[in-house]
Amino acid sequence: LDLPRSNVASVANAPAAVMLTVDKSGQAFLNDKPVTLAELAQQLAQLAVAAPDPELQLRADTAVPYGRVVALMGVAQKAGLGRIGFVAEPEQPTR
Repeated sequence: LDLPRSNVASVANAPAAVMLTVDKSGQAFLNDKPVTLAELAQQLAQLAVAAPDPELQLRADTAVPYGRVVALMGVAQKAGLGRIGFVAEPEQPTR
């Protein structure tokens, strides 16, 4: 997975976090398990009920079209997850 780079500190593995990963082919993985859009919607709705205010941490490969990322964010928001964080790789120091 080729994540975008950022100089902001990582928030990965925060408490009450749900990890949604999208590989370069556009395949979604919820907590490392492949899911269809329908499965994603159902599982996120269950998680939204089970956990108090969970954060969805979105890891999208740099090759994933923006429209795919927006569609997945929409599924998450419809399911009741309003907190969405983007996970990026730390920038490499310049020399």
